[in-house]
Amino acid sequence: MKPIITIYSTGAAEEPKKFDGYISAAFWMGVDHAEKESGSVKVRQPVESYDDEVAALTEFTNLMVERQINFSVEFFREPTLETTAAQANPVEMKYSTESLPAELISGSDLDYESELTRIREEYKKGAVTKKQYEAKKGALLKKWKEEVEGTLRG
Repeated sequence: MKPIITIYSTGAAEEPKKFDGYISAAFWMGVDHAEKESGSVKVRQPVESYDDEVAALTEFTNLMVERQINFSVEFFREPTLETTAAQANPVEMKYSTESLPAELISGSDLDYESELTRIREEYKKGAVTKKQYEAKKGALLKKWKEEVEGTLRG
């Protein structure tokens, strides 16, 4: 596991730079510092590789202290597959047109706007999951697109 190093510049419009090694991050941090554009640095160090990287992390933080650059260091542990699988509730999701209204699948005279509103309300009430909502919405939009394209061709 490698560290995740993010260098934020003082310019609000500029995107932060992300690195997975101390040497490349130190180089770009030096470039930004020379141009007076260095803002702050965030280091996320995996706990698993901390022992291997402790010397590099110490040297890197010393460099930031010398240059008077604001920084933070976080340590994180990657979740293991066994832990994630044990914590997850087994949920079966179906992605089919079974749950769609029959008029949506075969009807040609459908009020798409009201149907989309109805599906959105079901989702807001919690009657359907986000995945089911997205599937229904996708099927509805696909049907609408096919109908519009058919009208334009005919």
